[in-house]
Amino acid sequence: MVNNQQAQTEAGMVTAGQAARLLMLTPRRLRQLAEAGHIPSAVRGRYPLASVVRGYLQFLRERVERISSNPGADLASAREREIRLRLAQREAQLVDTVDVEAFHKFSSSLYRRELDGLGKAVSSDPIVAGQIDAALTAALDRFDKRFAEALPKLKRSDDPLA
Repeated sequence: MVNNQQAQTEAGMVTAGQAARLLMLTPRRLRQLAEAGHIPSAVRGRYPLASVVRGYLQFLRERVERISSNPGADLASAREREIRLRLAQREAQLVDTVDVEAFHKFSSSLYRRELDGLGKAVSSDPIVAGQIDAALTAALDRFDKRFAEALPKLKRSDDPLA
């Protein structure tokens, strides 16, 4: 009889991992929703399934209503981002991409001038010297290529290193 009661008590209860997978959330986000009162808190590490689903649906419904009641929210958010970027630029936290390109071009040409003929300086063997110079030129070409690939991301304010 005790096993039967335990089975009835656990019927309809799920672990945090099960509830999170069902709702397509992380267990951490599930705990946040419980802390905010949107879903019931876990009891001995388990959640009541029906209440969790109802609570999550109510949370989503309220979120949709909040967004639909303020259609200008996206525009306001875009304006806020633009203002933050302008302020950051004024405070010299941002650098214009034209300046970044000019600095890269300057640096690249400086490296090329400084390393030009290094193969002959370190080896009297013309084959070895040529291999060294070719390897350095290839490395500098890769440097320029990676910069050219990263620049569009930088211009979009994305992380150019990602």
